[in-house]
Amino acid sequence: MRKKYLLITCMLMIGAVSLMACGKKSPSSEATTEAATTETEATTESDEVSTVATEETEATTAATSKSTTEATIADKKDEAKKPVSATGVYNGFGDSNSVEVKMSNGEYKTFIIEDEKVMDALNDMEPGTKISFTYGALEGQANMQMLSVKKR
Repeated sequence: MRKKYLLITCMLMIGAVSLMACGKKSPSSEATTEAATTETEATTESDEVSTVATEETEATTAATSKSTTEATIADKKDEAKKPVSATGVYNGFGDSNSVEVKMSNGEYKTFIIEDEKVMDALNDMEPGTKISFTYGALEGQANMQMLSVKKR
């Protein structure tokens, strides 16, 4: 009986120590870490300059990626605008109703296809074919809609 009691007590102690080791840091250890970090950063002027430059670069990168990923959704006004003519290289279908085109400026764009004639024309082309096409906004969509296409 005594062995069982001793075994249970040891297991409880090991469990309690494990939980305490995985818990939050004490405020005093955080203050010590912050003080050590402050001393390390303040050791030379070049460290401060590189830290500021790194922070500015990270902020610029974050702002750029945020503006790049935010797409505007077209509305009725956008859809009513005159179609745009462009040239590029047809890269193939992304899914059943969208294609990828490498624009003449080197940028890759995805276009929605709703017109059966455009769909058939693109199905007859091989990826890598140079094309001329027109596109316009489609209400409720971030990607433009390809309205017509022909080989160049």
